[in-house]
Amino acid sequence: MIVLEQARVHLEQLGLTQAAEMLDSRLQQAAHKELSYVDFLLDLLSVEVAARRERYLKTRTRLAHFPFQRALEQFDFSFQPSIDERLIR
Repeated sequence: MIVLEQARVHLEQLGLTQAAEMLDSRLQQAAHKELSYVDFLLDLLSVEVAARRERYLKTRTRLAHFPFQRALEQFDFSFQPSIDERLIR
C-alpha cells in the first residue's frame, strides 16, 4: 500500500490530479481486465487528458463572456435554412 501512496503523491506532484484520483479504480479495472502495463498507463493518462480538455473548454467558454451557452444539438436549423444540417453533424 505504501507504493500505491507514493505513486499517488508523484502523480499529484506532477500535476496529474485527475489521474491521482482515479488511480485506485483504474488499477482495479486493469487487474480485472488483465491489461498490460502500457494499456494501463494509456488508460490512466487518457483520464487526465480528458479532464484537462474539459477544464480547458470550460475556462475558454467562461472567458469568452457569452451571454448564454448553447450546444450544437440545440441549434435551430429551421431558423437558418441556408445551413445544411448534414454537413454540421
